[in-house]
Amino acid sequence: MKLVSWAGVAAFILICAVQHVNADDAGCNKFAWALTHEKTLFAAADKRRAEAGAELTSFPAAAVVLDLKPAAQAAFVLPPERKPRTETWFGGMLRLPAPEAGSYQVTLSEEAWIDVVQDGRYARSIGSTGRSDCSGLRKSVRFELGNSPFIVQLSGVAAEIITLTIRRSE
Repeated sequence: MKLVSWAGVAAFILICAVQHVNADDAGCNKFAWALTHEKTLFAAADKRRAEAGAELTSFPAAAVVLDLKPAAQAAFVLPPERKPRTETWFGGMLRLPAPEAGSYQVTLSEEAWIDVVQDGRYARSIGSTGRSDCSGLRKSVRFELGNSPFIVQLSGVAAEIITLTIRRSE
Protein backbone atom coordinates (compact mmCIF):
# COMPACT_ATOMS: atom_id res chain seq x y z
CA MET A 1 0.00 0.00 0.00
CA LYS A 2 1.43 3.37 -1.06
CA LEU A 3 1.02 6.41 1.16
CA VAL A 4 0.11 9.75 -0.38
CA SER A 5 2.25 12.67 0.78
CA TRP A 6 0.59 15.77 2.19
CA ALA A 7 2.59 17.87 -0.27
CA GLY A 8 1.08 15.87 -3.13
CA VAL A 9 -2.44 16.32 -1.77
CA ALA A 10 -1.84 20.08 -1.31
CA ALA A 11 -0.52 20.37 -4.87
CA PHE A 12 -3.57 18.53 -6.23
CA ILE A 13 -5.96 20.82 -4.33
CA LEU A 14 -4.11 23.92 -5.57
CA ILE A 15 -4.27 22.72 -9.18
CA CYS A 16 -8.01 22.04 -8.87
CA ALA A 17 -8.60 25.48 -7.34
CA VAL A 18 -6.66 27.23 -10.13
CA GLN A 19 -8.58 25.28 -12.79
CA HIS A 20 -11.89 26.24 -11.12
CA VAL A 21 -10.92 29.94 -11.07
CA ASN A 22 -9.81 29.70 -14.70
CA ALA A 23 -13.11 28.03 -15.64
CA ASP A 24 -15.07 30.86 -13.99
CA ASP A 25 -13.05 33.42 -15.98
CA ALA A 26 -12.63 31.45 -19.21
CA GLY A 27 -14.42 34.13 -21.22
CA CYS A 28 -12.67 37.20 -19.80
CA ASN A 29 -10.27 37.37 -22.74
CA LYS A 30 -12.93 36.55 -25.32
CA PHE A 31 -14.91 39.82 -25.39
CA ALA A 32 -14.98 41.62 -28.76
CA TRP A 33 -12.68 44.26 -27.24
CA ALA A 34 -10.32 44.23 -24.27
CA LEU A 35 -11.99 44.85 -20.89
CA THR A 36 -9.01 44.26 -18.59
CA HIS A 37 -9.09 47.91 -17.43
CA GLU A 38 -12.77 47.58 -16.51
CA LYS A 39 -12.15 44.32 -14.64
CA THR A 40 -9.43 46.11 -12.63
CA LEU A 41 -11.77 49.03 -11.88
CA PHE A 42 -14.55 46.65 -10.80
CA ALA A 43 -12.15 44.95 -8.34
CA ALA A 44 -10.75 48.22 -6.92
CA ALA A 45 -11.68 49.42 -3.45
CA ASP A 46 -12.27 53.05 -4.50
CA LYS A 47 -15.54 52.49 -6.39
CA ARG A 48 -17.97 55.41 -6.33
CA ARG A 49 -21.45 54.74 -4.89
CA ALA A 50 -24.57 56.40 -6.32
CA GLU A 51 -28.33 56.09 -5.98
CA ALA A 52 -30.49 55.53 -9.06
CA GLY A 53 -31.39 58.95 -10.45
CA ALA A 54 -28.19 60.62 -9.21
CA GLU A 55 -26.39 63.27 -11.24
CA LEU A 56 -22.62 63.07 -11.32
CA THR A 57 -20.87 66.42 -11.56
CA SER A 58 -17.72 64.95 -13.07
CA PHE A 59 -16.97 62.07 -15.39
CA PRO A 60 -16.22 58.98 -13.25
CA ALA A 61 -12.63 57.71 -13.39
CA ALA A 62 -13.50 54.80 -11.07
CA ALA A 63 -16.24 52.20 -11.34
CA VAL A 64 -19.66 53.25 -10.05
CA VAL A 65 -21.80 51.03 -7.82
CA LEU A 66 -25.37 52.02 -8.62
CA ASP A 67 -28.15 51.31 -6.12
CA LEU A 68 -31.20 50.45 -8.21
CA LYS A 69 -34.95 50.63 -7.61
CA PRO A 70 -37.59 47.90 -7.98
CA ALA A 71 -39.24 48.01 -11.41
CA ALA A 72 -42.37 49.82 -10.17
CA GLN A 73 -40.24 52.61 -8.64
CA ALA A 74 -37.55 52.88 -11.34
CA ALA A 75 -37.71 56.22 -13.15
CA PHE A 76 -36.50 56.76 -16.70
CA VAL A 77 -36.35 59.76 -19.04
CA LEU A 78 -37.44 57.53 -21.92
CA PRO A 79 -38.97 54.07 -21.49
CA PRO A 80 -36.47 51.22 -21.88
CA GLU A 81 -36.18 50.24 -25.55
CA ARG A 82 -36.45 46.57 -24.64
CA LYS A 83 -38.96 45.02 -22.27
CA PRO A 84 -37.30 43.13 -19.37
CA ARG A 85 -37.41 39.34 -19.63
CA THR A 86 -38.78 38.84 -16.12
CA GLU A 87 -41.57 40.39 -14.07
CA THR A 88 -39.32 41.11 -11.08
CA TRP A 89 -36.39 43.35 -11.91
CA PHE A 90 -34.51 46.45 -10.81
CA GLY A 91 -33.48 49.53 -12.75
CA GLY A 92 -32.52 53.15 -12.64
CA MET A 93 -30.59 55.89 -14.34
CA LEU A 94 -27.45 57.91 -13.84
CA ARG A 95 -27.03 61.44 -15.18
CA LEU A 96 -23.60 62.41 -16.48
CA PRO A 97 -21.97 65.66 -17.59
CA ALA A 98 -21.15 66.42 -21.21
CA PRO A 99 -18.22 64.44 -22.57
CA GLU A 100 -16.04 65.36 -25.51
CA ALA A 101 -17.84 64.09 -28.61
CA GLY A 102 -16.81 60.56 -29.56
CA SER A 103 -17.27 56.87 -28.92
CA TYR A 104 -17.87 55.78 -25.30
CA GLN A 105 -18.49 52.39 -23.74
CA VAL A 106 -20.69 51.42 -20.80
CA THR A 107 -19.54 48.19 -19.16
CA LEU A 108 -21.62 46.26 -16.62
CA SER A 109 -20.95 43.67 -13.94
CA GLU A 110 -24.36 42.02 -14.40
CA GLU A 111 -26.91 41.29 -17.12
CA ALA A 112 -29.04 44.36 -17.89
CA TRP A 113 -30.44 46.37 -20.75
CA ILE A 114 -28.55 49.62 -21.38
CA ASP A 115 -30.12 52.71 -22.92
CA VAL A 116 -28.16 55.92 -23.27
CA VAL A 117 -30.24 59.06 -23.71
CA GLN A 118 -28.75 62.30 -25.01
CA ASP A 119 -30.56 65.40 -26.26
CA GLY A 120 -33.96 63.79 -25.58
CA ARG A 121 -33.40 60.69 -27.73
CA TYR A 122 -31.70 57.31 -27.56
CA ALA A 123 -28.01 57.40 -28.44
CA ARG A 124 -27.00 55.07 -31.24
CA SER A 125 -25.30 51.84 -30.18
CA ILE A 126 -22.27 51.15 -32.38
CA GLY A 127 -21.26 47.79 -30.92
CA SER A 128 -21.73 45.39 -28.05
CA THR A 129 -19.99 42.43 -26.48
CA GLY A 130 -21.09 40.12 -23.69
CA ARG A 131 -20.02 36.92 -21.96
CA SER A 132 -21.58 34.84 -19.21
CA ASP A 133 -18.30 33.02 -18.45
CA CYS A 134 -16.32 35.92 -16.95
CA SER A 135 -17.03 36.46 -13.26
CA GLY A 136 -17.80 40.07 -12.36
CA LEU A 137 -17.91 41.30 -15.95
CA ARG A 138 -20.98 40.71 -18.14
CA LYS A 139 -21.29 43.11 -21.05
CA SER A 140 -20.07 46.27 -22.70
CA VAL A 141 -21.90 48.47 -25.19
CA ARG A 142 -20.42 51.32 -27.22
CA PHE A 143 -22.31 54.49 -28.08
CA GLU A 144 -21.56 57.51 -30.23
CA LEU A 145 -22.04 60.61 -28.04
CA GLY A 146 -22.09 64.32 -28.73
CA ASN A 147 -20.89 67.12 -26.48
CA SER A 148 -23.94 67.41 -24.20
CA PRO A 149 -25.01 65.82 -20.90
CA PHE A 150 -26.34 62.28 -21.16
CA ILE A 151 -28.14 59.64 -19.12
CA VAL A 152 -27.37 55.95 -18.71
CA GLN A 153 -30.55 53.94 -18.09
CA LEU A 154 -30.35 50.35 -16.84
CA SER A 155 -33.32 48.00 -16.75
CA GLY A 156 -34.01 44.29 -16.33
CA VAL A 157 -31.35 43.87 -13.63
CA ALA A 158 -31.80 40.84 -11.35
CA ALA A 159 -30.01 42.43 -8.34
CA GLU A 160 -30.53 45.66 -6.41
CA ILE A 161 -27.05 46.93 -7.27
CA ILE A 162 -24.86 46.90 -10.35
CA THR A 163 -21.32 48.05 -11.00
CA LEU A 164 -20.56 49.98 -14.16
CA THR A 165 -17.84 51.94 -15.90
CA ILE A 166 -18.28 54.66 -18.47
CA ARG A 167 -15.26 55.66 -20.48
CA ARG A 168 -14.05 56.67 -23.90
CA SER A 169 -13.65 53.71 -26.26
CA GLU A 170 -10.12 52.81 -27.28
